[in-house]
Amino acid sequence: MATAGKVIKCRAAVIWEAGQIPSIEEVEVAPPRTHEIRVKIVATGICRTDDHVAAGIFPDIDYPVIVGHEGAGIVESVGPEVTCVKPGDKVIPLCVPQCGECASCLNPKTNCCLKGHVCQPQNLMPDKTSRFTCRGKQVYHFLWTSTFSEYTVMPEASIVKIDNAAPLEKVCLFGCGFSTGYGAAINSAKVEPGSTCAVFGLGGVGLSVIMGCKIAGASRIIGIDINKEKFAKAKELGATDCISPNDFTKPIEKVLVEMTGLGVDYSFEVIGRIDTEIAALASSRLGSGTCVLVGAPPSGSQLAFDPRLILTGRKLIGSFIGDWKLKEALPKLVSDYLNKRYNPDALISHTLPFEKIAEGFELLRAVFAASWCFEVPTATILWGHQFKTVPHSVIKCRAAVIWEAGQIPSIEEVEVAPPRTHEIRVKIVATGICRTDDHVAAGIFPDIDYPVIVGHEGAGIVESIGQEVTCVKPGDKVIPLCVPQCGECASCLNPKTNFCFKSHFSQPQNLMPDKTSRFTCRGKQVYHFLWTSTFSEYTVMPEASIVKIDNAAPLEKVCLFGCGFSTGYGAAINSAKVEPGSTCAIFGLGGVGLSVIMGCKAAGASRIIGIDINKEKFAKAKELGATDCISPNDFTKPIEKVLVEMTGLGVDYSFEAIGRIDTEVAALASSRLDSGTCVLVGEPPSGSKLAFEPRLILTGRKLIGSFLGDWKLKEALPKLVFDYMNKKYNPDALISHTLPFEKIAEGFELLHAVFAASWCFEVPKGTILWGRQFKTVPHSVDPSCT
Repeated sequence: MATAGKVIKCRAAVIWEAGQIPSIEEVEVAPPRTHEIRVKIVATGICRTDDHVAAGIFPDIDYPVIVGHEGAGIVESVGPEVTCVKPGDKVIPLCVPQCGECASCLNPKTNCCLKGHVCQPQNLMPDKTSRFTCRGKQVYHFLWTSTFSEYTVMPEASIVKIDNAAPLEKVCLFGCGFSTGYGAAINSAKVEPGSTCAVFGLGGVGLSVIMGCKIAGASRIIGIDINKEKFAKAKELGATDCISPNDFTKPIEKVLVEMTGLGVDYSFEVIGRIDTEIAALASSRLGSGTCVLVGAPPSGSQLAFDPRLILTGRKLIGSFIGDWKLKEALPKLVSDYLNKRYNPDALISHTLPFEKIAEGFELLRAVFAASWCFEVPTATILWGHQFKTVPHSVIKCRAAVIWEAGQIPSIEEVEVAPPRTHEIRVKIVATGICRTDDHVAAGIFPDIDYPVIVGHEGAGIVESIGQEVTCVKPGDKVIPLCVPQCGECASCLNPKTNFCFKSHFSQPQNLMPDKTSRFTCRGKQVYHFLWTSTFSEYTVMPEASIVKIDNAAPLEKVCLFGCGFSTGYGAAINSAKVEPGSTCAIFGLGGVGLSVIMGCKAAGASRIIGIDINKEKFAKAKELGATDCISPNDFTKPIEKVLVEMTGLGVDYSFEAIGRIDTEVAALASSRLDSGTCVLVGEPPSGSKLAFEPRLILTGRKLIGSFLGDWKLKEALPKLVFDYMNKKYNPDALISHTLPFEKIAEGFELLHAVFAASWCFEVPKGTILWGRQFKTVPHSVDPSCT
């Protein structure tokens, strides 16, 4: 091939440090050296072992690393003295090598090559160097396979040629999952005809065990999982019974003993949990049962049980990659597959493009989280799902990080430092996505440093407090304040304004008041946003940026009070001071615009006109108080002239809740000629210029801005929440979507799509709208859903 002997640049999924999922990077892959092969990976599976590396619970790993060990590909080039394969051959990488020379390889009773990771780390090639580099740094190998790279290099001991007719997107599973499960039944347990088997965990490996038990002739195969959605597939592949521990009050091992008499002949644990391993052992037949451990628990786990379980005649054995000598076995396993002896195709639940590998990890975790759960000991921390925090310790959690301007957030694992003096650490329960957050992503919000964790419309529970904090205590429900209230500056002491001189618009709030950050990710400092950063499962903020609310408040609803609802509602009540019997026009019927409508209605306006090109919003607007709704697309004349004709001289109060220069001018022109008030609520991109004829003002109109609804939030939010609890208004109607935290990128896409369909005047030539046009509709994102 033309690339032979040259460095290849390609994409790879790199785990930079423990606790992170892979990120797609461009890497350089060096040519193969003596006895080495470079392979173009065509397909790869994601195995739980790969996730253990990401979580930092797989032993003896060096970072950064490219994982992946369940792949298939085509030989691109070979190094000197390679004879086992040639360019163009279809191959499967071997996650357990077979050198053919060590005592283990020469022993027919074992497949554990002494050059494998169990005996010595396979983080570098046999010559102790790496073939991968990224960003000028050496990147480590994983098991000499590293199939999460489009090209990878491996020694001869870690590769085997397969039938050229094999579909690589199917047989990639033979490199680990299928061979491990199938071999556990055929080779490790040596299941006999007419026997009874129990399989704990019905993931890909568990289903492969079932196929092996069926082919071995077992008469009864019982599948155990709490996720009943897996039962149909298990029965399709050979299970005779499927049960869920959740359907019984007694331990599952006792259920199995009662079902079978003295217990099953063979039990298989394919999850990798200590409690299920003990249950599997106890469910095997008293006196002669065999329990096979297939799943790998986290490094450092301790299996502890009553020795009488063994002393009474049971056998506890482990299965290492199905006990296959892979170089010899895989070609035959693939041949049997092509001859339809078994159907591992059924194990594939999702097929994703390489760039969505992070989504693959999320799917893997979601499936496992929903697949098995015994009672978790008090001190156990489940990475990525449950957290038991220790006050004043660093917390590792998920956050949505914007690495640079022009990017939407990516889910990362971050470290959140403990709160310092006058600081509070909060577990965020729910957060909305606001257009301001998207302005940061687009790079059009002023004075932002990257990487940054945005989010400012959230609600949560106090996890811990720093010294000298008196305003809240652990366990309190709180709302972060995107505009602080220090209570000391001249602005805070002025009853006519809610501006604080410690806010972002006086001095950037990219670092905490002591000019340091509480966030790190991939070893780098990550900046704060407005001292809130609610797109992190845990965040830290100063006392000036937090307020306690009613403990009965539903956080997934009142999170909107931190920005959207308060901004719109206050624009009518506080900023405009709408009077009873007046006429109002609201430009833009997103979440903020709808909140303005609620404020106008509460103030007693007699006519409230909603304006938007998206007519699908009209019903909701009328439900909340609009008397009329119109679309500029239905008229040939400018919308401001339409409004003047509808009302005589124009509306008493107009509100621009989009953040576009052209609609701001239209809103001003639509207000009453001699006494109208135009309130600007929406925030245009940084650097925008509002230009209009001064006569629009000189004739008696007022143009004012509304800053967070002109509320002093520390004092106002508890009362606003109280009024909500007493049903004075219904901001619940503002929530258009509720998504789990890992789908925050989808939330941004929804935000963009809604705005694209919500307002569009002619855009001057040469204008670039980042992504799409968008307008705020709050999308509640609830980390607790995961």
